[in-house]
Amino acid sequence: MELIQNLPVAWANYLSIFCFIFLAISIWSIPKEALQLDSQPRSILFDLRWWATTLIILQLFIYWIFN
Repeated sequence: MELIQNLPVAWANYLSIFCFIFLAISIWSIPKEALQLDSQPRSILFDLRWWATTLIILQLFIYWIFN
């Protein structure tokens, strides 16, 4: 535990940014058909991947501002 406490704070920021980017890539690896339970074509507003990506970009922007 002491090893983790001695690491620079910047490493925690880099790790969290990496996790958000990994999450964004993981979201887009899910096929669209797996997210839509019915077979009706829907608007882009109903695709949860766009909403999740928007929130991830917003979070990364906040990290960039306060870093």
